[in-house]
Amino acid sequence: MTISREVYEEVKNKTNDFFRKNEKIFQQRIASDRIRDCHGDLRLEHIFWGDEISIFDCIEFNQRFRYTDVAADIAFLAMDLDYHGREDLSEHLIGAYVGESGDHESMEVLDFYKCYRAYVRGKVESFRLDDPHIPGREKEEALKRAQEYFNLAAATRRDFDNHLFCF
Repeated sequence: MTISREVYEEVKNKTNDFFRKNEKIFQQRIASDRIRDCHGDLRLEHIFWGDEISIFDCIEFNQRFRYTDVAADIAFLAMDLDYHGREDLSEHLIGAYVGESGDHESMEVLDFYKCYRAYVRGKVESFRLDDPHIPGREKEEALKRAQEYFNLAAATRRDFDNHLFCF
């Protein structure tokens, strides 16, 4: 099992509640032009660090998947840093983004988006478990990653649960 029923229900209910209770925040982000054609899948493996920074492998198969809140793309990368044990870099990334963009309102939704992205990564890894063409060892690794992502989603959910503006 990749996610317990309890964790699934907790994440589902709290994220749905957050979205409903904070609809105005999302509407404000739309009105302030924070929804754009973004990367859509911004993770560490899509960034090349050299003399210049190159970001590649955006979602190309479905343009609609790239249109998102800019904060959702930043949250995806921040979540990936958290997943790899670099919460320090995650916090630095968020601070740098907010400082450069002036998007202070993103702080109200970043944990929500981090939770969502961790959950999606857990789901993607879980799909690998049903693929008959994937060897057993790879499935074991996918199971472990899925569980870790779902645990990260639950932990991140608790972060946005603690903000005063929700719940």
